[in-house]
Amino acid sequence: MSAAHALENRMTNHYPNVVFYAPLTVDSPFVFILNRLLSTLSTMAEDGLVEVLHIDVCSATGIPTVQLMLPTWISNAMVDPLFDETQILLHRAAGLNSIHTSTKEVWQ
Repeated sequence: MSAAHALENRMTNHYPNVVFYAPLTVDSPFVFILNRLLSTLSTMAEDGLVEVLHIDVCSATGIPTVQLMLPTWISNAMVDPLFDETQILLHRAAGLNSIHTSTKEVWQ
């Protein structure tokens, strides 16, 4: 079982308000970070759904971009700090020194 599949099972078992519309296809270095993101969003949503619509993966870095639908009572102001922290952690897990590292720099 891949780490991504294990995360999807964990979310289904422990956070039933997190719904996946597509299977998780992320590399192992990013699984713990996505676990943190989704479990935090689940707690914020309380009885509402956290819908994971799709996950894009950058071909150059492997960094996942999660497309979500959240309950209407969760404002951008509530989730922006979480998304900012998550972005930094994803870049570190990809071995990038900065969130401003471009794809061009990754290939050098």
